[in-house]
Amino acid sequence: MFFGTFNHAIDAKGRTSLPVKFREALAAAGEPRIVLMQYPHWRSILALPQSVWNELVKKVMEASPLDARWQRSVLKFVSSAHEVDLDVHGRVLVPPALREWAELSKDVVWVGMGRTMQLFDKARYEAESAADIPADQVVDFFSKI
Repeated sequence: MFFGTFNHAIDAKGRTSLPVKFREALAAAGEPRIVLMQYPHWRSILALPQSVWNELVKKVMEASPLDARWQRSVLKFVSSAHEVDLDVHGRVLVPPALREWAELSKDVVWVGMGRTMQLFDKARYEAESAADIPADQVVDFFSKI
């Protein structure tokens, strides 16, 4: 599980450090790599452990090639996926197309989202975090506890 918010930088080549807590969680789960892809709800990058990506691929493979809604989503988001390895310094190389999609500049933010991670440009993250959620859209996380 991935939790927390971590400020990092991204260099001109597109390398950014994966937070130590996230690297430790991946290592503990025996995850060899992560997959980066466009996130459909914000201009950010969704980072999935390989096992979560494998689950997603199974669902995509079960979809009918004639289901327009599925295929549009595959075309828009799943087709943007890149499998990436961490280098010896714990850095991830974010491909140029994904950096452009998320409008990443020098300062970035990694956010733990439970089973997945998100990579935001810092200014965009701050704007999303500051935005109010309408009361009827707030999820009650404690209702089943």
